Amino acid sequence: MIPEREKDSLGELLDRMVTKGVLINADVIISLAGIPLIGVKLEAAIASIETMLEFGLFEELDKNTRAWQLEHRKTRPLLHEYEEIELEFYGSFFQELHPTWKYCFIYVTNSRIFGWNKAFNKILFEVPVTKIRMVDIEKGIYQDEERDELCLNLENEEKLYLHSSDLAGLQDKIFKLIPGLPERLGSSK
Repeated sequence: MIPEREKDSLGELLDRMVTKGVLINADVIISLAGIPLIGVKLEAAIASIETMLEFGLFEELDKNTRAWQLEHRKTRPLLHEYEEIELEFYGSFFQELHPTWKYCFIYVTNSRIFGWNKAFNKILFEVPVTKIRMVDIEKGIYQDEERDELCLNLENEEKLYLHSSDLAGLQDKIFKLIPGLPERLGSSK
């Protein structure tokens, strides 16, 4: 019996590189007519992250990455002292300052209404309930279709439009938070 070497495929080569790893330490000098023109010093490690961690090559990066991820992975926005969430839903909002509908988690608390982007842990809009002057359900056009939108008329003639799957429930919650708030039903933008 004569041993035969099996042909190595690209897949087997990549698998070996990922599981075992490859270290490259090369100095390359490109010369023309005996005159060195370009020098390249190459030091590289090619392996899976697990292999690099096993050999201690990425410990600092891994530690920093995990710490950053834990710090930035928030599941709820920070609330003010004595603030309680009354209603939370995923919806969209529209402000006249930024004329596009933006999607976010919208929170109605006992002191404010705000939109929060979970991915970036950023508050996109914030309205204290004391600045709301009137609440109205209006007809609006979104992507060539008519739909109902909740319009919050604020101080200084500003308007904030909210959309959710339960506009009536959202409106009721706001009326419970701000007794005596005037409403105007059925108007259009």
